[in-house]
Amino acid sequence: MRLSELWRKELVDINEGSFWGPAGKADLVIDENNGKIHSLLLPGSVGFLGLGYNEEITIPWPAVIKIGKDAIIIDLPQK
Repeated sequence: MRLSELWRKELVDINEGSFWGPAGKADLVIDENNGKIHSLLLPGSVGFLGLGYNEEITIPWPAVIKIGKDAIIIDLPQK
């Protein structure tokens, strides 16, 4: 699978059954020492009229359960 194909997929939380948006907004965090993927990093967002800000969300790579044809299924601990 190519990196460009990964970014077109929707992130889906298996616990909530909710869409988190396309993975194209995410960054990969890669360990420089061994080249392994550490996590997906979703950028924060700015609220309505530029007011407010949501912090970045880190999704540990072990939380990625399945990368399918159209979606990336993630399993995050419930808050």
